[in-house]
Amino acid sequence: MLDKLDDYARRPLRYQNIDGIGEMGIGFLWLGIAVLQMLHATALENSVWHWKGTFLLGVVAVWLVVRYGGGILKKRITYPRTGFVKYRGLAGNPWLVSLLACAIAIPAATLAYLLFRHSSASVTVAVGSAGFGFLYVLGSRLDAAWRWVVLVVMVVGPVAISTLALDRERQHALSIGFLGLTYFVSGVIAFCLYLRRTRPAEQEAE
Repeated sequence: MLDKLDDYARRPLRYQNIDGIGEMGIGFLWLGIAVLQMLHATALENSVWHWKGTFLLGVVAVWLVVRYGGGILKKRITYPRTGFVKYRGLAGNPWLVSLLACAIAIPAATLAYLLFRHSSASVTVAVGSAGFGFLYVLGSRLDAAWRWVVLVVMVVGPVAISTLALDRERQHALSIGFLGLTYFVSGVIAFCLYLRRTRPAEQEAE
């Protein structure tokens, strides 16, 4: 009986992460940020990519794609296969979740910026990739052997990039892009495996 209750309690979180869409969203977001950073680093001095507010508007645009694109995928693919789970409290309000994420992300970004300014590139990147790896472990629970490979790549890859003969801004953009790409690929793998082992409810009823 206790096992069944525990399963019911964990089901919303399991359903939230079961299809890999969340990982793809995180990866897409960080890939978008990396592209914006790289455009800022490589564009001409008078380019629009150096205007104040361009980066912020770009981040907002990428976030909107993640926010609503992920919802569309879940509505059209995930819910017909594993059902819809209604969240209660904070988890049931995506706007409050977004505000809370911003409240956490802004201090974290400030800390990362200070590390970036006053530490070596390798130290900064190592701290960042370790943090991403920790979040990946929490979200995925490393429930499959291939996730361990993803974790190692996620932690080691950016540190290797930091040794390239590039300026710090481009190194940082490449590192963020690599982390985003790793998250995105992990999400794609999880999504493909999810599609293989599930079918829409009407097909299962046949």
